[in-house]
Amino acid sequence: MPLIVKFIISLVSTLMVVAGTSLVWPKFTSYPRPEPLTQVRNMVLTTDIGKNIAQTLGVQDEQAIQPIDVGTVAGAAISSAAADVQQKASSAVTREIIVQIVKKIETLAPGEQQAIKEQICK
Repeated sequence: MPLIVKFIISLVSTLMVVAGTSLVWPKFTSYPRPEPLTQVRNMVLTTDIGKNIAQTLGVQDEQAIQPIDVGTVAGAAISSAAADVQQKASSAVTREIIVQIVKKIETLAPGEQQAIKEQICK
């Protein structure tokens, strides 16, 4: 890829990150927005796309913004991941137990196999 294309992609990506940061700053921190980010926010909000993005993110009205408690979000994500891992581990253990029981039943005499099948199907 030519160097100029890489430069343009990098520039556009950086501009998108700065514009996004200028919009969502109050969602993630209670510190005042730095002056350069305030200027970027003001420029972004003069465009239709910027207004739509701000409305979508819920940051068009600075007074109504509720900051995100990152600790709570992280805790909820960890709890969810732990519950998912526990569920998958339980399923894997159950599956392995069933496989072992089926293997054991297959080694029994045909009459004993039939008796177990009748007990299971009751």
